[in-house]
Order: sequence, then C-alpha cells, then structure tokens
Amino acid sequence: MKALILLIAIVMVAPVHATQNIFNVLVQDTNLVKDIRAEEENIWIKLAAANLADEIIIRISSKDKDLYRPWFNGSVDLQSKGFRGNDIWSDRLQTQANFVEYWHKGRLFLHLQRK
Repeated sequence: MKALILLIAIVMVAPVHATQNIFNVLVQDTNLVKDIRAEEENIWIKLAAANLADEIIIRISSKDKDLYRPWFNGSVDLQSKGFRGNDIWSDRLQTQANFVEYWHKGRLFLHLQRK
C-alpha cells in the first residue's frame, strides 16, 4: 500500500518538474546562467551565485533581434530582480514570444528561440 501511495505521489509531481524541449538555445553564457527550464509558456533560469543580486533585462520578439514587443508596462525592456536564492530557479517568465533575450550589464547572455 505504501508503494502505491508513493507511486501516485511521484506521478502527480513528475509533470511539474518535466522540462519540455520547446526552445533552441542560441546563446548561453554558462558563467551567468547555470540552467534553463521551460514548460508551455513558462521559462525559468538559474543564475550563477555571483550574479543573484544583479538586475537583468528581458526582451521578447517575433523575429530574431528585431521588432521587440512591449511588456505590460509599455517598455520593451523588462527589468527583473526576481526571487534570488542560491541554487534555485531565480527568474520566471511567461511568454508566447518566438525569441527571448536576457541581458546583463548591456550584454546578451541568454538567447532562446521557440521551436
């Protein structure tokens, strides 16, 4: 009975942690971003411990590095200082954009393309 309950718990939790292969990684500076996870419209990243307090800028577009779409605040740059703890998913983004760019101190460090 305990094994059955454990199996049901694993089945219920597994989809939450499943990573879908929905993006091509065009650029990734592994000194800044240690891991990427994507599910449907959600993207999570793990920033390196040395950069947890840093601000990052996120831009989205339908074309590669062109025609940036505005965010809810009207700006094409979304500033993020997400929940930053060591070795956790530090930033979460929800978007349907074809291209997602992450910038740090004026430099592109992560560039994703939806498949």
